[in-house]
Amino acid sequence: NIEQDYDGYHSQDYITPPGYSATRIFWSFVTPKTRTVYFMKISRGQKNVAVYTVTAADAPTETFRGSDVSKVYLDIMTRVLKTNKPYFSHADLFSVFPMRRANTNKKAFCLNGPQFFGFGVDSIRQALETSANAVVCAVPLSLSSTPYQFCFRNPTDHAVMELQRKRALMKAEKALENVSGCARTEGTSAFDKSKGSGRITRALVRKVDEDHPSSPLTKGVSKNNTGGGKDPQNRNDSTSREFESTQAKYREMKSVPMEQRLAAKRSHIHGWGLFAKKDYPKNSMIAEYMGEAISQPIADKREKKYEILGMGSCYMFRLDFREIVDATQIGCMARFMNHCCAANAYANIITVNVDKEKGVPSTGTTSTNTSTSSLEKKIVVFAIRDIKSGDEITYDYKFPVEDGSLRCTCGAPNCIGRMN
Repeated sequence: NIEQDYDGYHSQDYITPPGYSATRIFWSFVTPKTRTVYFMKISRGQKNVAVYTVTAADAPTETFRGSDVSKVYLDIMTRVLKTNKPYFSHADLFSVFPMRRANTNKKAFCLNGPQFFGFGVDSIRQALETSANAVVCAVPLSLSSTPYQFCFRNPTDHAVMELQRKRALMKAEKALENVSGCARTEGTSAFDKSKGSGRITRALVRKVDEDHPSSPLTKGVSKNNTGGGKDPQNRNDSTSREFESTQAKYREMKSVPMEQRLAAKRSHIHGWGLFAKKDYPKNSMIAEYMGEAISQPIADKREKKYEILGMGSCYMFRLDFREIVDATQIGCMARFMNHCCAANAYANIITVNVDKEKGVPSTGTTSTNTSTSSLEKKIVVFAIRDIKSGDEITYDYKFPVEDGSLRCTCGAPNCIGRMN
């Protein structure tokens, strides 16, 4: 098995998993002009590094051992050379005796340590690269460790991302462990740990037209009308069909309770995250970002208030140029959606027909009686790509460069280490 918890079992050129074993028929260091079987094994060392062991069939009580495969191989070759010294073939290609390299002081028989053990042979290297957990060799645990350079099959970006997220999650869970074994005795330390590093303020607050300004879902939306845009009856046929399609998708999404579609769980990225409980195909609606609609001045005052109260994050999303949706205290679990540099979702402003009396999406078409329904703007999260059940739903916050840099811990391959 390829080691996942330590970096001492691979180098830039070779993968040396503990438990690896091989045999090789080679010249004996006991009897001249005789071949024997060498039994080779890689085991774990005390300092979590690979230990190479070689035992010959004709000398079972004598074992070669070391943490340097080249040194172990050199010790064997020195004994073989000494025993077979009178019988070397000096550059004679047709001799049955082992050939010693001409014009060199290297004590080798056209082999090196990794090739002698087998993990340096191309066929075995390819098998190791395609084995389970081989991706760990490409992503070392320590910055001082050297990643393995794959020759035959590079790990996929998805596999690398999943490994980084798994490691980050384990690290986050370990940091949140209660030392005493009881959360009550930890005081506020457990709460402080769960908030992550760095304060995230004004989350998702920016101009409404920065994300997907020309999206068909937002066509016909009046920027000056906070009620939700133009009447679908006044739209052309193409726009009307798009509106009806959006209305149907939104109605379908709202027909299933959010707790059956989504779950808020601990995330390795930051505190709590939003996770899918079902598969979402590309471009499908995932959730509506709900909260209290407030004006810009109120949002500024609340942000200062939240900061004074010591809240780790505030959850605000701009609906239009007049209103901002604040989900900090009144909202749904969509507010737990974390930032990721390789996000799998995005947010968009759509317009839907809502029944005034019932407060639910209208089931009518463009001919719906406007006396019982009205157009309203909604913030809806869409899937950028196919999302599997259990995946964390993430969003690119696209913070402006202000008030310093906010550290990013998403673990994506393209992560630059900051959110702005």
